[in-house]
Amino acid sequence: MKKILLLLLFLILRASAPAWSCDACGCANSGSYFGLMPQSHKSMLGVRYSLLNFETHPGSEYFHTKETFQVTELYARFYPVKRVQAMVFLPYRSDRQITPAETKRQHGLGDATLLLNYNLLNTFMDSDKNHHFNHSLQLGGGIKVPTGRFHYDENNPLAVANANFQPGTGSTDFILNAFYTLNAGKWGTFLTLSQKLNTTNVRGYRFGNQTYGSADVFRTFTKGTLSIMPHLGLYVEHSAFGTQDGRTVRESGGDLLNGTAGVSLFANRWTAGISVQNPLAQNLSSGEVVSKARGMVQVAWLF
Repeated sequence: MKKILLLLLFLILRASAPAWSCDACGCANSGSYFGLMPQSHKSMLGVRYSLLNFETHPGSEYFHTKETFQVTELYARFYPVKRVQAMVFLPYRSDRQITPAETKRQHGLGDATLLLNYNLLNTFMDSDKNHHFNHSLQLGGGIKVPTGRFHYDENNPLAVANANFQPGTGSTDFILNAFYTLNAGKWGTFLTLSQKLNTTNVRGYRFGNQTYGSADVFRTFTKGTLSIMPHLGLYVEHSAFGTQDGRTVRESGGDLLNGTAGVSLFANRWTAGISVQNPLAQNLSSGEVVSKARGMVQVAWLF
């Protein structure tokens, strides 16, 4: 009986809230951490798995939720012509949302992304000589297409009724990228900077534009044909407010700063890696969303 009363109270409060209030939810569509991708002169084909956790409305007894996003992603990096690098990402998402009344689950194909970057500078390509310093600079961009499902009934309190908790965004979005890698002997750094320009989807919702980047420092240890590369760094993300039918959604957007740590392994043509992130500072959805620790594992074939 207590659970039934709690469920009824939750549904009444949920129905009386503004339709856009549930946009203050954790979102696996927020930003993108590319991870450490050294040996930028080589093509690769791989798979990676990411786990992200959020808490929403942490101070509320009735609206407090816990959300888990599991993303399994096929990705490839190759060179159709010299100096032009193509990157393709195809994610599959399995999401879970725990509310005071029940647990909601959904899964499906996410939004695919295609990036094209031009090597303005790449000492690995420009010379066969051994250099104490090697670096590469790539500039480019791409497109994210709505291959993931975006559909919800905001009037159905039993459904996952918010814009963020969907496999896709329902919109075609555009991305600008810059990647820089510097190697000095066994030490190196990898820097990324991206700008995501979002459009309005068919349901009138537009996710706010996003700026995100990362900086990682790594060190290579070699034993025979095996190379081990631990790394430490930072990941930062800024998201502008979203809009619904032209109205600003104040319970969206925000800023996030994560510390990152991980290790990558290289053996002949194979590479594998694991990385974790922990929030250092954040202000998401006006404080109504709390990002938790997240992690990623990946394996790829270099060719």
